[in-house]
Amino acid sequence: MGSLEPFRSPQARAQFIEMYDAVMRNWPAAFEESDVATAFGSTHVVVTGADSAPPLVLLPGAAATASMWGPIIAPLSAAYRCYCIDTITDANKSIATKRVRGATDYVDWLRQTLTGLGVENATVAGLSYGGWLAALLGVHAPELVNRLVLMSPAATFARISTQWIVRMVSATIVPSVLAERSLLWAASRPDAASDPVIAVAVARFLSCRATRPLPQPAKLTDGELGRICAPTTVLLGDREVIYAGGPAAALARAERLIPSVTARLLPNAGHILTLDAPEVVVEEMMATH
Repeated sequence: MGSLEPFRSPQARAQFIEMYDAVMRNWPAAFEESDVATAFGSTHVVVTGADSAPPLVLLPGAAATASMWGPIIAPLSAAYRCYCIDTITDANKSIATKRVRGATDYVDWLRQTLTGLGVENATVAGLSYGGWLAALLGVHAPELVNRLVLMSPAATFARISTQWIVRMVSATIVPSVLAERSLLWAASRPDAASDPVIAVAVARFLSCRATRPLPQPAKLTDGELGRICAPTTVLLGDREVIYAGGPAAALARAERLIPSVTARLLPNAGHILTLDAPEVVVEEMMATH
């Protein structure tokens, strides 16, 4: 796999996957695992919920895996057939064989993954990096999306703040000291350090090479946001730290430009909304538009 391999060594990968599996053994919903062949490599997907239920595609944040949906997966899998995808450019059970170079490649990869799963059209939801990926699908592959739920989407509505970049880059360079501190800064829940979502993300920082190519999220243009035709829910915490200019300005831009949008600024919530506001996230996921 050469430079596409995110882990520092085979041993680091094995240890990370062991932790990933340990978290999944305590997941609050029965699931199966699938590996979908694409031109970019093998995409790992955790699938849960009834075969006959409407499909829900869940895209995780950077440094997270499909396991991050654990805090909200029980009610979601009772209503949806959930497809929790491991992003192929990140450290998880997906294995990249071809470099993803940007938005066009990401859309192509997701299109191939959904085709392999037999999903023709779905509700697509994502958090942070996954929120940006979900927005890209809404812009460039609208036929695949019947509804969007964007939670703290990275960039998308605003430039990423300098403080965010400095903290996350520092966590990559010196993960033993700064990884957990940076992630807890992004969350607002006082006990977040004890949650498996944070633990897996910290382990990812510790397991990965410091420098490797990864497409960076970008602020979408006015025209791109205006092309999102699916009913869209945007959820941001009022303590969000990723956007230059703050969350209120980012939310206002989403409200102004996306044609069919429901936007909420969640009180006392930071970036990791599945931890900071799980009840509200589930409520919005269940809502019909």
